[in-house]
Amino acid sequence: MDPFSLLHYLQNPIWVFDIDNKKILWANNKSLLLWEATSIEELLSRDLGQDMSAAAAATLSEYQQDFKLDKTIKTWWRFSPKKIAKNMLCLFSGIPLNDGRTAMLVEVVADESSLRRDLAFYDCSNLALLFSDDGKFISANDSFSSNYGKHLIDLSEFVGDINIAQQWIDNAKKNNPFKCNRLCWTGQRHYWFDIEAKWLCDSSQLLLQLVNVTKDKEKINKEKYNSEHDFLTGLMNRRGVSAALKASHHHLAHYSLLFLDLDGFKLVNDSYGHAVGDKLLRAVAIRLLNVVKDKGLVARFGGDEFIIQIETRNYISIANFSNQIIDTLNRPFHIKDIGELSISCSIGTSNYPNDANNFDQLVTQADMAMHCAKQRGRNCYYPFLQEMADALYRKMTLRHHLSQALENHDFELYYQPIINLENKQLKGFEALIRWHDESLGQVSPAEFIPLAEETGQIVPLGLWILHNACQQLAYWTQHYKQTFIISINLSRAQLQPNLANTIEQIINQYNVNPSQLALEITESAMLQDYSETKPCLDALAKMGIELYLDDFGTGYSSLSQLHDLPISTVKLDQSFVQGEHTSSKVIIEATKAICEKLNLRIVAEGVETQPQLDYITQCGFDYCQGYFFSKPMPVHELERKYFHKKTANITIPLLA
Repeated sequence: MDPFSLLHYLQNPIWVFDIDNKKILWANNKSLLLWEATSIEELLSRDLGQDMSAAAAATLSEYQQDFKLDKTIKTWWRFSPKKIAKNMLCLFSGIPLNDGRTAMLVEVVADESSLRRDLAFYDCSNLALLFSDDGKFISANDSFSSNYGKHLIDLSEFVGDINIAQQWIDNAKKNNPFKCNRLCWTGQRHYWFDIEAKWLCDSSQLLLQLVNVTKDKEKINKEKYNSEHDFLTGLMNRRGVSAALKASHHHLAHYSLLFLDLDGFKLVNDSYGHAVGDKLLRAVAIRLLNVVKDKGLVARFGGDEFIIQIETRNYISIANFSNQIIDTLNRPFHIKDIGELSISCSIGTSNYPNDANNFDQLVTQADMAMHCAKQRGRNCYYPFLQEMADALYRKMTLRHHLSQALENHDFELYYQPIINLENKQLKGFEALIRWHDESLGQVSPAEFIPLAEETGQIVPLGLWILHNACQQLAYWTQHYKQTFIISINLSRAQLQPNLANTIEQIINQYNVNPSQLALEITESAMLQDYSETKPCLDALAKMGIELYLDDFGTGYSSLSQLHDLPISTVKLDQSFVQGEHTSSKVIIEATKAICEKLNLRIVAEGVETQPQLDYITQCGFDYCQGYFFSKPMPVHELERKYFHKKTANITIPLLA
């Protein structure tokens, strides 16, 4: 009985190969066409060892060892019956023979026509090279020779390093098969291979089984390039420059990092469109590359921000180099279909390793310095200073604690008296917020109010102040039967269309007379977005609420606009009241004259001495406030000093 009779039922071409004798022991009829055979008998009579390379024979011997472990191998196999090259996807497995040996069962899974997609990689697999124990090239299988030629000399040439070649041989001899990925020279060009190395003890030879992964490697490299470069300008992006610098830190000398931001770039996009903005960014990138050349790296950090890295030895001073970049970008750019565009830039710098020894921290520091350059007028450079980092840390800490304080209502209102100079009586109080944090201590309003305005936290904070001040006003009015005004500072962010409705609800909630409430607004807040602010102020004035213009003289008042706003009182900034120069007195007198012509009452802020009080009284000021009378005080202290229970009399101790 045919020992392989059961194989007849398999549909694919299949044969049994005697690895030791290099002969086919059995084949089905479907194999004849593949082998270019006229009959089964003719095929079985062939000696396949005559044309078999040593590398191929070694590979089959390794397969035979795998078969004894019940392993199967699926791979593309190249063979050349009657010198006709064929490539088949085959499944190799072991099959026992009657004499106890193991033969190889070969089943053809698919050919070129049925697996075109897989076939695209056929030349990347089933490659084998054989080297002697001293690294000399012995043989390559047909698949390798057909694709890469027969030009190899030795292993060191293949791997490109004589020491690595010897290391491979030594490791393999110790029965330590290994795998690696390496760029290798085939004798014609370089390719990337996945390599599996084995030592053939019987023949003292090194067998390398290879898979060409060049296409995959190139794809990965291309993807890596795209991920690390800006599509618009071709410069490295944030990720790319970070990777480049991190990879080379141990080899670089001292260098500077420049963080560059274009001034007014948003105006270009808004005026001409983003397509023109993109053209301008590309032109900026070209100019930066021309300045830096091979002295450092240029990257687009994002938007209209760029980063430049340059070694210290490549410039005379960072100030000169930064100004060179500024001068370069100040020259007009000619944009097709638009004409000339002018732009400037602000630059911040940090230094490696003096300021920091890692890229991310250097960027943060240079970014801080750039914002300082913006604040100092733009189109200039500014170096990083440690106090910037300290200020930023303080700011971040304050912001976090401020959020917690808002949730917990950890604030308190202090009140400072406002004195009527005509009758030496109390006009009212200005409500001033105070914040004591458990870990930060007493935090000045000059520090946390601007932060709250910047972060938008001023809106809920302002609402808290309105509620508490109105509640306190209602209590004092009812308890002491005294009518006076409490003034509350408003931020620009609070001047929203619904502000009048919000305040109306609050005064109704606490039963406060609107005429006892005054709202203090700075010049800049009142006049910024004038067309939006005026309706809000008109609505507040219509309710009977007084409006004070705060810090007069420090903003940018337009007298025509001030005349058109429903202001009842002007508060002259304390810097003029406390000023000792003649110019301060001139401003005081001029302010009084202006307010008199505009029919506005006037308050002098910051009165601290008797001569200051005498002078503003002489000038005819209506009201004043300051430390000469009283510092801002908490409620309990103010009540003890100024109020007497169940009486309408309110004394002013310092005006006896």
